[in-house]
Amino acid sequence: MTTENMTRWQGIAQKCELMIQRCLNCTTLLAPLMATCSACQGSNLERVPSCGVGSIVSSKVVDRGHSGVDRGRAPCTIAIVELDEGPWVYTWIDGDVPAPSDCPVRVEFRPASTAEQLPVFAVRSGDPR
Repeated sequence: MTTENMTRWQGIAQKCELMIQRCLNCTTLLAPLMATCSACQGSNLERVPSCGVGSIVSSKVVDRGHSGVDRGRAPCTIAIVELDEGPWVYTWIDGDVPAPSDCPVRVEFRPASTAEQLPVFAVRSGDPR
C-alpha cells in the first residue's frame, strides 16, 4: 500500500464513517482504496459514504502483534466483507465469526495506530439488515 493510500485511509477512519468510491464516469461503486474504476478504467472518482453493512465473504484467523506492554501475539480474524452496496473491502473482524460466515456485519471504527490500514467490522447478533 502506498503512503498516499495509507494517508487517505487514515483520514477516512478519523471521520468515523466508512467511505467508498464512486466512478464519476459510470457510477460504479468501488472499494475505498481503488485508484481506477474496475468497470471503465476511469480515474475520476469521488468518495461517498457507505451504509457500512455487508456479509463476510471469506475470513481467516491470523496471529497479530499487540502494541501494548506485553507486545505478544494474539489471534485475530481478517476478512473480506462484501458491502451491501457491492464493493468488497478487506477488514478485521471484532469477535468470533460464527459458521456459516455469511452473517451480517457492521462497521465499528476504533482509534487505531497510524499503521492501521483496515476498517474494523463487528458481527451482528441476529438482527436483520
